[in-house]
Amino acid sequence: MGGMSEPAVRARRHRLEVRVSPEQDVLIRQAADLQDVTVTAFVLDTVTARAHEVVERYRDLVLSNTAFDRFIAELDKPPAAVGELVELFEAHPRLPEA
Repeated sequence: MGGMSEPAVRARRHRLEVRVSPEQDVLIRQAADLQDVTVTAFVLDTVTARAHEVVERYRDLVLSNTAFDRFIAELDKPPAAVGELVELFEAHPRLPEA
């Protein structure tokens, strides 16, 4: 590998701290050494890549055909009035400027 990736080098303003067991420490240091990078670079690159995977997995909604059809049918229904919101807007027809 040979050093931190571009995103890891720029704009490093925040600090994360983590406690590890002695076994985890040895393993992480060994892995960083095998990749010829610092422990910081290894942890940052590894955790960032994993975080991207997790976020990407939850970004898209995957439905079966049946679930998708039910979802679309619900979206196609006319909206139902929410009593509390109707009362709120009748009591305050114009919201204050932000």
